[in-house]
Amino acid sequence: MKKIFLAAIVSLLTIKGMAGEKDSFLNIAGGWQWKNTVNAVIGLELETKYHNAWELYFDLATAYATCPSCHKVCSKSFFDYKTIGIGVAYKPAMWRGKNSVVRWRFGADLGANRRGFQASIDLGLEYSYTFKNRMQFFIMQKNDFVFWTRDHFRNGLLIGLKFPLSK
Repeated sequence: MKKIFLAAIVSLLTIKGMAGEKDSFLNIAGGWQWKNTVNAVIGLELETKYHNAWELYFDLATAYATCPSCHKVCSKSFFDYKTIGIGVAYKPAMWRGKNSVVRWRFGADLGANRRGFQASIDLGLEYSYTFKNRMQFFIMQKNDFVFWTRDHFRNGLLIGLKFPLSK
């Protein structure tokens, strides 16, 4: 009996445990930002040690205004000013719970708008909750400092899902 107990303890100490680390996810999020902007983000997230993560993302935003001819937001005025960007973000874990994690979000992206080239710096927070099937629900608070565009600062809240890609 002592040999079996000793073998069990040695095997538990030598087997590498991951506890959800090094997973990869497909992120899809959408939300509203200040200055009448609707934002959508599609990303690929790769977790590293200690629940930190890197994200490669595609950002699409459209700033809407009231139409001067019909005096309301119509399809022409809604899609009047679009911005597109591709970027990378580093997300260090700030707090970890049983099924949830809060992360800082530091990133930058390059892209285009109706006037030409744009670049932005993204800062914010992200809260993720993991379900039993490893899918995650997340809320992202996002602050964008955008250069060479009409709106230089955007602040908003996005809600989305993370679909697991790794097994």
